[in-house]
Amino acid sequence: MSKIKRIFQGSQINYIGAHRGASAYCPENTMSAFKKAYELKADMLELDVQLTKDGEVIVYHDFFLDKRTNGRGFVHEHTLTEVKQLDAGSWFSESFTGERIPTFEEVLAWSKDKIWLNIELKQLEHLDEPLAKKVVDLIEHYGMEDQVQIMSFNHASLVQARRCSKKIITSAISASRMLNPAEYLRSIQAQVLNVPVIHLSPRLVEELHNQGFYVHGSMSDDLNVWKTILAWGIDAMDTNIPDVMIQEREKFYENRGSADELLNT
Repeated sequence: MSKIKRIFQGSQINYIGAHRGASAYCPENTMSAFKKAYELKADMLELDVQLTKDGEVIVYHDFFLDKRTNGRGFVHEHTLTEVKQLDAGSWFSESFTGERIPTFEEVLAWSKDKIWLNIELKQLEHLDEPLAKKVVDLIEHYGMEDQVQIMSFNHASLVQARRCSKKIITSAISASRMLNPAEYLRSIQAQVLNVPVIHLSPRLVEELHNQGFYVHGSMSDDLNVWKTILAWGIDAMDTNIPDVMIQEREKFYENRGSADELLNT
């Protein structure tokens, strides 16, 4: 079992997830991006997973290969061997030429006992794929159930993951405001609401916390959004610039400490 504290149960600060790794500085969803995020002291790594034609779990965001590699077509139309031959770095910079798409297992092996993982399941609705089960199986194989949360816009995938494991935290991502988020999270047995700050309020965050849920403020590189998340006590947010957000968090806690001291004198 993991030697680090269970996800969301560390030092009780507002956590910073490196979106697809430190993707402002390295090609997204590559080992270079993940290692850079760890070097910058991000609390979490956010990454995307999907299946190849031969059913292997790889770390890659887009359903098409065209934009972020020198390949073409859907990811699910290519085998792992074919995917591993692609250049996933030169689109970002010549200095990353030859960067490869990592397998999910490579990332797990490297990150175990190092850093929390926010794992987003990328699954086309019309494909009947065992993605959730394979992801859970690999997490359990490495004994990392406490170290991860599984996220998705495809909430059916979260239900599948929950059937495979009652221990792994699941996070429902939504681009829209939910009418009754706590009731909905209970209905799919999820523990985290993951929505942009525009669909949240201090009152809603407090209500969700009081009912035992966590709140994830989606992804942003906007310092004003991060300041709002800090002030409202939202549990986490993903960003491409974790180092910048870490500096802002340090300033926030320094100022809050000063305010607390004044209130207690």
